Amino acid sequence: MSHDLKSLSIVIPCHNEEEVLGSLYKNLKEILDCLIGKKIESYELVFVNNGSTDSTIEKMLSLYEKDEDVVIVDLRNNFGYQGSITAGLYHASNEMIVTIDADLQDDPNKIEEMIEKHYEGFDLVLGVRENRDSDSFLKRNSAEVFYRFMNFLGVNSVKNHGDFRLMSKSLLNDFKQYNERNRYIRGMVLNLESKYAIVKYPRTAREFGETKFNFNRMIGLAFDGITSFSIAPIRMISLLGLIMFLMSLTGISYILYQKFLAGVPVEGWTFIALSISLFGGLNSLFIGVVGEYVGKNYIESKRRPNFTVRKLYTKKINNVS
Repeated sequence: MSHDLKSLSIVIPCHNEEEVLGSLYKNLKEILDCLIGKKIESYELVFVNNGSTDSTIEKMLSLYEKDEDVVIVDLRNNFGYQGSITAGLYHASNEMIVTIDADLQDDPNKIEEMIEKHYEGFDLVLGVRENRDSDSFLKRNSAEVFYRFMNFLGVNSVKNHGDFRLMSKSLLNDFKQYNERNRYIRGMVLNLESKYAIVKYPRTAREFGETKFNFNRMIGLAFDGITSFSIAPIRMISLLGLIMFLMSLTGISYILYQKFLAGVPVEGWTFIALSISLFGGLNSLFIGVVGEYVGKNYIESKRRPNFTVRKLYTKKINNVS
């Protein structure tokens, strides 16, 4: 089927990626230059400097000086991974937009297959890892638990999909209507578009530098995903509270019966103390979960921006549309 070639934006969020930028740039240029005139009309590389403290911005500027296809979004601070992706998406100007990590663990060669899926009629194409062999034991198994729990809560998710994806310009325009600060982009795009294609790829080990996606970030992302798209934890707390109330009511009825009707002395202070400790711990947990939702609403109520830009480097006119 013939079709008009479209322009492509590659969005690359970066935080302290000085060691990998050169290899990433060379790899992407070799792949995309081969696609010009065959799969794409033109392309741009949108690098987002997310509050880096090393020489990442200097490396970006050296690429910018020699290549007119390079765009740099230099953020004023570290706005988190989701914030940096958002900044890159907002400054992507072309008809197809691909987001990819800077660490080269996502296979850039699969971009061509993503483009082909888009030309087949898909506004959303997801890169899905065939396996997680390159991940640590903890990360691999915690990810499995996370996806199972998300599905249990009824949250839209695709197992082993990170943030390697292609979006059409029209889908991106719809995405821009989502202004919340508590962002879980891989859930937001699935909430926007139910029809999507999948491109599978083997995820390789990181060659340079250290991963920025540590256990704390993994837990934070999990909380963001759950609290952004589900109130199931609140309902579970309500159900457990009702069960605890009925259990307590049953226990009190039994004690009263033993004391006043059966005339049997009631013993068991150890059991009572343990019960108080158990229910006290559960109450603290419940308050913490509710507090997480309240805190998210507090942050949203301030309506602070998801990112602010120190400077936009581009050699193109009307880069942002």
